[in-house]
Amino acid sequence: MPTREENDLTRTRLAGERTQLAWVRTGLASIAVGVGLSRVVPLLDQKVIEWPYVALGVAYCAFGVGLIFFGVQRGKLSAHPDPDKPVVPASGGFLAIGGILLSIATVIVVAFAN
Repeated sequence: MPTREENDLTRTRLAGERTQLAWVRTGLASIAVGVGLSRVVPLLDQKVIEWPYVALGVAYCAFGVGLIFFGVQRGKLSAHPDPDKPVVPASGGFLAIGGILLSIATVIVVAFAN
């Protein structure tokens, strides 16, 4: 029979894995949005200027890779059983600012599409 401490460690490790998978899932969604913006949207309207959508698509793909990298790093740290483990990297603020800037850029590109 596992002890209470073992149950707590297992629950914490599983919560870290779920969080890591959520980061990876969000990163994959961002990459899918980037591919859609850069390759699909310009095909829908032949009169639209293509380069802003390609630039946004590349930015979304890079953002998605950053999310996946951050999630994996965070997952590795949360799975570490040592109580004196290093803290989670401080890239969260950078990613939040990146997401806000991407959102603003998307609104601007869509607003001035024609």
